[in-house]
Amino acid sequence: MSDTSSIDASLWWDSFTLLFTDLENSSLSSDLPLNLVNKLKDNHAWFVDTLSRFKLPNHKSKEALNSKKLKIGSQQLTIQPHFKDKALQISSCLLLDEVQSYILVERSIELNSAAADSTASEFLHIILIQYYKERQCLLKCVRWILMHAIYIGPVSENNSVKEKAKKLFFDGLESKLVSSLEGLLSCSYPEKMDVDLFTLWAEETLIEDNLVLDILFLAYYDSCCTCGSEIWKKFGSIYKGILAGEYNLGKLEITTEAQQFSYHVKVQLLLILIETLNLENLLQMVHDETPYRNGASTFSFTDVQEMDALVSTFSASEMNEAGPLVLAWAVFLYLLSTLPGKDGNNKLMEIDHIGYVRQAFEAGSLHYCLEMLQCDILKDYDGPVSGYRSVLRTFISAFIASYEISIQPEDSNSTLILDIICKIYRGEESLCIQFWDKESFIDGPIRSLLCNLESEFPFRTVELVRLLSSLCEGSWPAECVYTFLDRSVGISSLFEISSDLPADDGHHILETRQAVQVPGIEGLFVPSGTRGRVLKVVGEKTALVRWEHSSSGVFVLLLHLAQDMYLNNKEEVFFTLDLLSRLVSFNTGVCFALTDISNSLQFHAIGLTNEQIEKNVWVVQIICNLVKNVPLNSYGAALMSMGIKILGIMSICSPSIVTGVTLNANLFDITLQTAVFSVSSNGLSSGSWMLSGRLARMLLIDCEQNSNDYPLAISVLDFTIRLVETGVENDVLLALIIFSFQYVLVNHEYWKYRIKHIRFKITLKVLELMKKCIVSMPYCGKLGEIIQNVLFSDSSIHNTLLRIACTTAHDLEKLHVSRFFDPMEIEGLQLAIGSALNILSDMTAKLSKDTPSSIPVFLQAVFSCTTKPVPVVTSAISLISYFRDPIIQFGAVRFMSTLFATIDCVQPFSSETTYFAPDNQEIINLRHSMSYILQEKSKSNEDLFVATVNLLTSAAHYQPSFIVAILAPGENNENHSSIGDAKLQRNETSVVPLVSRGSSLVDALISYIECADDLIKSKPRLLLCVLNFMTALWQGAPQYANLLESIRSCENFWKILASTITNAPSRETPLLESLKEKDALNLAYSFRCQSAILGIMAYELFLQKKLLHAESLGKNKAESKDKEQNATKTEKSKAKDFHNLKGIWSSWFKDSVLEKLIKTYASCGHNNDVYDGAKVATSLFCVHVMLKLAVNDSGSLSVSLLQKIQGIFSKLTIHPAFSELLSQYSQRGYSEGKQLNKLILNDLYYHLQGELEGRKIGIGPFKELSQYLVESNFLGSYQRHFNEDFFAKNVYLFDLTQLRADLNLDAWGCSEWRTSKEIAETMLRSLQDANAVMLLSSSKLSALKELIAVMAVYHDDSKGRAATGERIPNELIFTCIDNICQSFLATIEMLSPVLDVSEDMLNILACQIELLLLLTRTICKCLSVHISLLVMKCASSGLKLLSELKLLPSKANLIMKLLLTLLLLVLQSNSLNLHFNAAADEGSGKDFSKVSNATLGLLPILCNCTVTSEHGMLSLSVMDLILGSFLMPRTWLPVLQNHLQMQFVMLKLQDKNYSSIPIIMKFFLTIARTRGGAEMLYCAGFLSSLRVLFAQSGEAFSRTSSENLSSTCENLEIPQDIWGLGLAVVTAMVQSLGDSSSGTAIVESMMPYLFSEKAHLILNSLDAPDFSSEDHDKKRPRAHRPCVSFAILKETEHTLMLMCELAKHWRSWIKAINNVDKQLREKCIHLLAFISRGTQRIGESSIRSPPLLCPPTVKEDFEFCSKPSYINSRNGWFALSPPGCVPKPKISSLSTALSIYGQAAETTGPVPKTCFSDTVAVQVYRITFLLLKFLCLQAEGAAKKAEEVGFVDLAHFPELPMPEILHGLQDQAIVIIAELCQANKLTESLEIKNVCNILLQILEMALHLELCVLQICAIRPVLGRVEDFSKEAKSLFSALEGHAFLKASSKSLKQMISCIYPGLLQAESLI
Repeated sequence: MSDTSSIDASLWWDSFTLLFTDLENSSLSSDLPLNLVNKLKDNHAWFVDTLSRFKLPNHKSKEALNSKKLKIGSQQLTIQPHFKDKALQISSCLLLDEVQSYILVERSIELNSAAADSTASEFLHIILIQYYKERQCLLKCVRWILMHAIYIGPVSENNSVKEKAKKLFFDGLESKLVSSLEGLLSCSYPEKMDVDLFTLWAEETLIEDNLVLDILFLAYYDSCCTCGSEIWKKFGSIYKGILAGEYNLGKLEITTEAQQFSYHVKVQLLLILIETLNLENLLQMVHDETPYRNGASTFSFTDVQEMDALVSTFSASEMNEAGPLVLAWAVFLYLLSTLPGKDGNNKLMEIDHIGYVRQAFEAGSLHYCLEMLQCDILKDYDGPVSGYRSVLRTFISAFIASYEISIQPEDSNSTLILDIICKIYRGEESLCIQFWDKESFIDGPIRSLLCNLESEFPFRTVELVRLLSSLCEGSWPAECVYTFLDRSVGISSLFEISSDLPADDGHHILETRQAVQVPGIEGLFVPSGTRGRVLKVVGEKTALVRWEHSSSGVFVLLLHLAQDMYLNNKEEVFFTLDLLSRLVSFNTGVCFALTDISNSLQFHAIGLTNEQIEKNVWVVQIICNLVKNVPLNSYGAALMSMGIKILGIMSICSPSIVTGVTLNANLFDITLQTAVFSVSSNGLSSGSWMLSGRLARMLLIDCEQNSNDYPLAISVLDFTIRLVETGVENDVLLALIIFSFQYVLVNHEYWKYRIKHIRFKITLKVLELMKKCIVSMPYCGKLGEIIQNVLFSDSSIHNTLLRIACTTAHDLEKLHVSRFFDPMEIEGLQLAIGSALNILSDMTAKLSKDTPSSIPVFLQAVFSCTTKPVPVVTSAISLISYFRDPIIQFGAVRFMSTLFATIDCVQPFSSETTYFAPDNQEIINLRHSMSYILQEKSKSNEDLFVATVNLLTSAAHYQPSFIVAILAPGENNENHSSIGDAKLQRNETSVVPLVSRGSSLVDALISYIECADDLIKSKPRLLLCVLNFMTALWQGAPQYANLLESIRSCENFWKILASTITNAPSRETPLLESLKEKDALNLAYSFRCQSAILGIMAYELFLQKKLLHAESLGKNKAESKDKEQNATKTEKSKAKDFHNLKGIWSSWFKDSVLEKLIKTYASCGHNNDVYDGAKVATSLFCVHVMLKLAVNDSGSLSVSLLQKIQGIFSKLTIHPAFSELLSQYSQRGYSEGKQLNKLILNDLYYHLQGELEGRKIGIGPFKELSQYLVESNFLGSYQRHFNEDFFAKNVYLFDLTQLRADLNLDAWGCSEWRTSKEIAETMLRSLQDANAVMLLSSSKLSALKELIAVMAVYHDDSKGRAATGERIPNELIFTCIDNICQSFLATIEMLSPVLDVSEDMLNILACQIELLLLLTRTICKCLSVHISLLVMKCASSGLKLLSELKLLPSKANLIMKLLLTLLLLVLQSNSLNLHFNAAADEGSGKDFSKVSNATLGLLPILCNCTVTSEHGMLSLSVMDLILGSFLMPRTWLPVLQNHLQMQFVMLKLQDKNYSSIPIIMKFFLTIARTRGGAEMLYCAGFLSSLRVLFAQSGEAFSRTSSENLSSTCENLEIPQDIWGLGLAVVTAMVQSLGDSSSGTAIVESMMPYLFSEKAHLILNSLDAPDFSSEDHDKKRPRAHRPCVSFAILKETEHTLMLMCELAKHWRSWIKAINNVDKQLREKCIHLLAFISRGTQRIGESSIRSPPLLCPPTVKEDFEFCSKPSYINSRNGWFALSPPGCVPKPKISSLSTALSIYGQAAETTGPVPKTCFSDTVAVQVYRITFLLLKFLCLQAEGAAKKAEEVGFVDLAHFPELPMPEILHGLQDQAIVIIAELCQANKLTESLEIKNVCNILLQILEMALHLELCVLQICAIRPVLGRVEDFSKEAKSLFSALEGHAFLKASSKSLKQMISCIYPGLLQAESLI
């Protein structure tokens, strides 16, 4: 075997099947694209040689197959043995060259992998089909070239196809075709072919005959070549031989299809013979009187004689098929004989053409012509049917002209001629256009025939109506027919001739002496005195007279139809309805003319004044009456079909009129037992309607007996669709819809059909109705609810739908290769499957949006595994691979996508419902198909590509297992070799193109990411759907870890995404006016792409952050070395991606990309002028329609739209402004007081028109009316969700498709509304602009939200630090904040509180504020004053606007909360920064004043904000901060007095919401610290409100009364906080009011209340914690230790402050606490003892519990826990508090608990000090200070009393602490002060100063109390104590040196020490 052999290059061919597909898909109206032109050039040789290029077997080709490789020209084949064997078998069977057989086998297996494993007979069958496909597509390509050349015509001289056609015949195509034809007609059955394949071979051979003859006919028809006499005689001989049975046609007619093909061969050859006689040219020559010798005739006299000799051999009597040829030859001879210049040839004149005519008529030539036209094959043939009919038209026209034929009713031949003419023109618009063109001389004879028929109208109606009905095909011909009939110049009738009137030969003129009744038309008369011409005499005294009386022929026909008796004249009624049906179908203007004919002058012209006659003449009523009275037979069914069709079309032109009349007429005998739309029930009650069986019987009769192309079922369904489109809600319509679903849909497949394919037409039409109902449900109100209930609950409907959809691709493929199924049936089935899948998708999508309480019946049927023939899910998966029909693929993909979402919704209600589980083979097939779609269909079928990616997105959201199976990374390992591929689809015969079948779906998707830069500019929709899928994967990251890893592994993945974003915002967004609808949508898609990319980045940053955190925790655990190595590799991989993403963002910070993004996204894309313009344009249109309705002109508007406008008009007329205008116009006498409503509407229209043009309407009634119209928003019902491609969740757009349908603008141009069309177009353009603005705005908003998410994840972690990378530079943040503020202020300026603020604008504001809040938090510690003032300006403007809105939407409340939060953050930051820098910076004072001035302007706004419950508390918090930090009381007090509704705030104290009460109390506390504020509170009844509050909280307080301070903090925090703050406010009021009357009143009122009614709470607040047991048993659970909260410590402080303040009023105090004074002192002493004893525990074993457990409980506490200590003391409570201030661990699982236990067991080191532990310690010492102060006040009171009485009453002297307690406090104070003063010599913070001051006061008061104890008890200090104190004092005063802020306190302390320890200071040299 040789390695390589070469063979003739002519054996190779590129697939003609693919080439013909490309040619079919190209446009006929333009030249071919360059690539197709090149393909045509490359195949020129094949086109010339045609079938002869397929060679016979030869030895050289057979030997060539023995080589390993075969070279055929530039092509090279690798010979595979198993292909070679099959090729040799095929070669011997088909008699085809061996090499060409090999090529055929290889291609067949590639296209159909199942062929490789099929049996020998099946394989041969498949190859034979493929072989004949190639042969026939070769011929079809040539035929297409000729048809394209004819279509283009002379328009394009340089047309490449026309040039190609000429060159083909120049190179000899004609002779090759004739040879091929002879060969095909003479071929015999291949000997080695199985008998089973004979039928297929016969049919395919005949088809090739047809194709060859098509090409020849087109060549002669378009004059690509000239048929000479020799060729004509050859064709004649062939035709004669065929008729004589000399060829193989008779042998091949073994099936019905073969008989049709054979018959078509004869017809084609006959028409070619007639066409090549060139009768058209002869007619032209006769018309122009051109001599024969100068004519363009192809044949010479000699040629004619030879041809005549051939024709004379035809025996027409024996071969009736030859009759038309003989007749045509007679016409040809006659025309030749009439030409001038033929006298020189007498032989031509001797030919008997009359004999030929006689012979042809004897053979029934006309019958055969009619038979040809009635043949089914011409109806559905894809060849040049128009050309064939044109030849017959020319032939008949020439025959009529030659022999002056007229239509006579008694002549059967003339009737046949009329039938032939009608058949020729009917359905051929081009021929009809030529007919009505006066320049067309060919149609002249037929036009003369028409005029003759018109002259006898209405005496002879049928013939005229039939002919006109055939001639009205197309818009312009229909108009011509209507005009011809409507402008009739006379009327004919039989007239009795009187004796004095001569009537000899029918040419006399008569004149009537009285009105003449037109027979058969009641009420139609010819007026007296009318002249008439006698056409003919039909009896002795009767003549047919043409009266000179003009009467519209259309009107006469309608008047005739109105007669009830007319129904008996079946033929006339049928053809009249047929004419009307065709007229209204083809021309809308004619439809309007017919509808309005009752308004014409015809009534008055004939003197009809009877109203009843006028009503009957009205065309709609006429048709309705006709439909109701048709007989119950096939004739009646045909009439009903046409009548309903007419009504349906008329309902498009005048919906309200036609709908009202037809529904009231009750055409279908609907019996209404309960009017559904007149009861309150939303459901359809059983038996509420009943449709008579008459319609059902008529449908069955029509299907079984009639054969018209428009059956009754289609008419009824179309009519129902039209009614649904009008928007009418009526019981009749409801009955029709349910009848269509429950009877027609369910049963029509079981009906008997005379024409088979009508069944699928009905299927498609009823599915179209169902689709229309589903789409219209949102607009149909109650009707929609009932229909939805029926559709989703009727199992018979579900079963029918599923039976249609449950067809696999394998079953469809088998139909295509079967001979038993008609192609039209297969096409109908495919269309039905696509439609059913579309409906199922819509139904499942609707259920996925709703939240069902249980599984609907519909879903039960869908999920059922018993659906026949296969489950619907199985069929849908299979149909995704059905590449023959992309519509089915799209429907299957979309259905699966919606099904996934629906499954997710219904799974909670049924454990039986699970996601589908396809087997491995289905997965493999589906994967291949989806891979091909993703790689190849993005250009050719964008919708299918998008739907496929959306399927993956839906599955990623709802069915992760499907995604894992389809996108499994291991799919690349599959073996896809040639035979292996075939075996993968052993059970499927669907053609899945083998383009990169081994590639990964993920790789296919990533390829689109790699070209994202280009896609976002050219096709952003494609990119968006891919990005949406990626987003879904990242959202489900735990389930798609491997997939995400493979995506991340793509080189430069993050850089590509980043580049896509950085390139997009740099382009400036163009003005809306310069954008087209598509451009605006693409721009919106572009922003959505950016949003998706940012979302992916946010998810990735968050994911990596969590993974890194988990890995850092995992490092603390012991792992094996292998695991550590694997973890290191994974960590490096993830870290690489992580750092790449961080690097991108870092570069964005440096390159100002972030600034550009924020500036682009935050800028308001919402153009308010566009929305305002749309509202005004809508109002303008509404008023214009009102003006039309005022004159009863409803036009073509839908019923639903008219009802909306009429409703607004009714409300408008009762508007006060309208009434005012009526009064004004009446007083001024406008329009004489008539039609004032119309006058006002007219003026309002022009006012609105001026406003639309920019002229504002002045204040007044018209302004109010225009405002009312704008606010009415009558088009609001047309706003619908925009759900395309997962675009957005809450984007509402105007449904312009539905609005256009309701407007029906296409019909306006044909009616009086044509002048109004511009108004409607203006409204639509405005709404389209509004939609574009909404899309752009929502898209930018989405991008802004995702940008916020990325920045939030990127910059912040739980500790407030940059979590993932480099911090954003402060300068960049300042710039961004400035940009956002400017955008926010610009947005605010666009809004007006007068008008309703749209939700979209509020969404923009919310995002702008959210981003501003995020950036402000990021940099809150270093906010500049400029930025602060700018942010405050934004907050002020926003709060002012939003607080003025009439109705505050929820989104506005959210914005106000964000603004208040932002304001609070900025003010807190400024409060800290300005106070901190006050001493260091001289300019801080000016900055402080600027901020203060800004806050002053905020106060009135904040006061207004307090009245709303949603943000009242935030407002109070902001005000509290302003009052306490920025303004002086004399400044803010007047503002509060004028603007703050104190009573409203006071009422808030009564709310059960405890969380708001502390905020109110803190605000009250702030204002209570000033005298004016305290007065405000007192006058507002604060004390009574406080008592009510305490009473309401009594239950909560009572639960704590039995517990001490150590009770569980979670149970006490809320009530104790309220209690403590309430006491603090009272304390502040008492302090501020002093000894004033108000102050005294408060003291007198509150002291008894607190220490009598609430004494238990006072005492409870002073309870001291118990020290833990000394039991060291480690088994004691630590969790049982009691704890307190910091809030409880504050409550204790507030209680002591109040006690100290009230104790100053000694006399009142003594009276109030008489019963509890001892308990109070004891509680205080015990608490002091607890605090003092704590110092003894310092240094004890660390295993012991801390003395006080005070863990953090609120957010602020935890924040303090994260900060370091600010006191840094190792003594006193600063050392005791840290162990007790550790946060409680949150144990979520057993493993976590064990982990915490293990960590706790290993931790033995000291607990670090924190800011929170220091704060707790300071609070302890503040309590100590107040305890000592209270006891000192008690001692001072007792001392005063002793002075008054003159002695000390020891029995009643107040209890004082023991010296040991006081010594402990003194020691703590001394050691801490000494430590802090020594450690902070150079730097002294304010906090440390405060601690030192309070400790010095504690020390001094402890010494003071010790002195009291010593004096009262008459004892002296213990000597040991004196020595210890001496040492401590020395160290204290040594540490105090150099601290000036303690100088005064130090001096006072020395005085106290001198009193207790005289001489000590001198002894230690401290004085």
